[in-house]
Amino acid sequence: MNGHCRECNKLLIQDERAICKKLVSRDVQDYLCIACLAQFFRCHTSIIYKRIDQFKKMGCAIFSTSAK
Repeated sequence: MNGHCRECNKLLIQDERAICKKLVSRDVQDYLCIACLAQFFRCHTSIIYKRIDQFKKMGCAIFSTSAK
């Protein structure tokens, strides 16, 4: 699993890899950090963070269980 953003090379955390799998494709191999993912979808980063929180509240196991 690639641990860096494909655009800016930032070291990724588990939630960033997980949200790429949920929003882009579960087969994704090149991950984006939250800032680059928001740019890709042309939205604000707060939208991505809200989606992460929603998936965590739903109990989605691919997200970290610790607070952000």
